[in-house]
Amino acid sequence: MRHAREAPIELALARPVRTVADARDLPGGTAWEPKWDGMRVLALADGAATALRSRHGEDLTLAFPEVVAAVAAHLPAGTALDGELVVRRDGRVDFGALQHRLATRRAAGYAARHAPAEYLAFDLLLREHVDLREQPLLDRRRALAELAASWPAALSLSPLTADADVAAGWFRDLAGTGADGLVAKGLDQPYRGGARDWLKVKHRSAVDLVATAVTGPLDQPDALLLALPVGGELVPVGRSRPVGAVAAITLARVLTPVAGGGAAAPGSTVATAIAPLVVEVSADLRWSRGALAGPAQFLRARPELHPDEVEPEPAGRSGV
Repeated sequence: MRHAREAPIELALARPVRTVADARDLPGGTAWEPKWDGMRVLALADGAATALRSRHGEDLTLAFPEVVAAVAAHLPAGTALDGELVVRRDGRVDFGALQHRLATRRAAGYAARHAPAEYLAFDLLLREHVDLREQPLLDRRRALAELAASWPAALSLSPLTADADVAAGWFRDLAGTGADGLVAKGLDQPYRGGARDWLKVKHRSAVDLVATAVTGPLDQPDALLLALPVGGELVPVGRSRPVGAVAAITLARVLTPVAGGGAAAPGSTVATAIAPLVVEVSADLRWSRGALAGPAQFLRARPELHPDEVEPEPAGRSGV
């Protein structure tokens, strides 16, 4: 066991599979956990310097003071957790409420009282400055469970099971509580930052695509040009329907224009190129020769995801 270096911690990743049955036979046996509909966050315990970091390194510390206080009070300094940050409404995880917390971080104290966040921990990477990432998942989870024994409401241990029938039940039953699928991990696997050693299977109520441009002004976008990652490139597959005035306000906050980025939209509409942005659209899609047969219904943006995580062949898409 070695002590942690000061280098930033890179998070482990998952690659998509189509069904629960495809997520088997991982090293040491497969364990499953719910894939919560929140934001992946690294919790770094260090007393008064405790911090929350998004998977892309964004500092979220000031936005979630109630979670930071719980981590600082209940974890020893030099401890790092991997987990999901969520906000619950009416008994279910509400991603929209979480996004609202991020958008109103100047009023974080008020928001913490009226829409408190919860950190669902699923991995222990460092414990009192000792690096545990080379240990197998089973050992890391045992150590995490020890730490979680006295946690308050703002901190929770995300459940894990090695029983395939229990996992299938979670996949079926937890959709109504805000879990959008399962993540499968090998019990003997170390924690490899940047590697896609894990597997994930999502419910098909939504499909991830990549937005590469928008029509209309950036502060009030009208529609999105959509693509899929194929062979290391983003291949255009169509566009969205108009996103609507309310959704456009939220969408505008996460758009990053590309310098000199004009783009030709389907139907000869001029569009503005943006940094690739993962978005969810309705799974009720019709495909024709590998492209959308009609506009997709935009549901929401997922800026915490990387375009490489998008499945290049969603259900129903034929080859190009």
